Amino acid sequence: MQALLASRIGGPRILAVASAAEAEVTVNGTYLVIGKNYSLDAVAKGTDGQTISRTFVQGEGGQEVLFGAAGALAEKLSADLVKQADAGRIPRVSRGAGAVQPPVAAKAVVPSDIVRADAAPVQRMPQADIIRSEEFRRGTPNAGEIRRLDGVFNLMTPGGAGADGKRLLFLATSRTVQLHREGETHAIAGFTVGVAQKIIGLDYVDGDGNGTPELYVTVMNQGEVASQVWELKNNKLVKVAEDIPYFFRAIALAGGPFKLYAQEQGRGRDQFYGDVFEVTRKGKKIIRKARVPMPRYGNIFSFNQFRANGELLTVVYHEENYLIVYDKTQKELWRSNDRFGGSELYYQVEDLDNARISGDKYRWFFLNQRMQVTTKNELLVGKNEGFFVIGNARMYKKGAVYSLYWNGAALEEAWRTKDTQNYMPDFYFDESRNELLLLQLNQREDVLLRTKGASSLQIKKVE
Repeated sequence: MQALLASRIGGPRILAVASAAEAEVTVNGTYLVIGKNYSLDAVAKGTDGQTISRTFVQGEGGQEVLFGAAGALAEKLSADLVKQADAGRIPRVSRGAGAVQPPVAAKAVVPSDIVRADAAPVQRMPQADIIRSEEFRRGTPNAGEIRRLDGVFNLMTPGGAGADGKRLLFLATSRTVQLHREGETHAIAGFTVGVAQKIIGLDYVDGDGNGTPELYVTVMNQGEVASQVWELKNNKLVKVAEDIPYFFRAIALAGGPFKLYAQEQGRGRDQFYGDVFEVTRKGKKIIRKARVPMPRYGNIFSFNQFRANGELLTVVYHEENYLIVYDKTQKELWRSNDRFGGSELYYQVEDLDNARISGDKYRWFFLNQRMQVTTKNELLVGKNEGFFVIGNARMYKKGAVYSLYWNGAALEEAWRTKDTQNYMPDFYFDESRNELLLLQLNQREDVLLRTKGASSLQIKKVE
């Protein structure tokens, strides 16, 4: 418990130290469970023994909710400690000449939203021993606008532009879809799916063969895929098809135009059956066009393609979130050492055989973040890192977007955004406007505290 809380308290204003002798604040807490209810409490004291802050979180559930509760407690405590420090209520420790001092900024600078590879933290050494990366092909994005959104949104997809030229954006929670116009605070249209249904995919296609822009919503209904198609008419979303047994995804393969792709649902552990196909739709009938063979670990939610020296290569997420690059014969060329992606979005399928092994009658399937390839064949991927991520217990606390390019032998980092201070469920790079859209989860839903959760959308201009 102590390590669990300690790993979550932190930030640019708070530094964890090795011993209490070096600390200006010490934190102690209790974890109490009565029946199905729990309470997680913490008290922070200064070097003079006086209480600086008290905070707690309460809720219902067993140990499976402990990770989220510890994160919420750490977030509240960290915010209050910073507030108390600004008010001068934390006694400061006077350190001797031999003590290690915290780093001090030599001058005021504006933090960059892109972390360049040559600006990453490195051990100081003679300049001749530092090999710097090539000059980056894209610059630093502006800070960008941030807009708070009520609700826990998992997915987003651009919806073209309105008559006024402003960007339209579709956002989805587990059961609702909303259409927002850039710069406005309220949704202009939306709908809700059934109680037993869950939204796991959201993709907008600007004409899939019939010339009419359509929104494809991949929906799970009690373990079975039952997707829906909607059209925007006179600022209203109108359902044109439902219960389509396909997973859908709009993908710009190798930096080309976005096209609609589909894959059938399998059974048991293998939920993605066969290869992926470019498709069009007539009513509920899905018409297959070009076939896209899937290498190992590849499925409609985990792949993209890029070109290097005229050769078409396929990149996929490994089931443990490593990146793997295959050639056209599906031979593995390279595998990353770092993990990318990372998502809390999942659906469940009842599996009684699994219950005998794990004790859980449901098998969980997590949907990874989309990959995006630009016209310059740069691969954009998200990377979320968590409080504690193991098995089905996933709780991410920060995210970033990485731009990677193929150097002839491996994917190499070109640039990346600095870490968000929240879980990043989805992102999108609008290449036509050179804007990076980051969807972030700012506040998690808590039934007992009657909080519905909150998200934010940040738009950064990439120069």
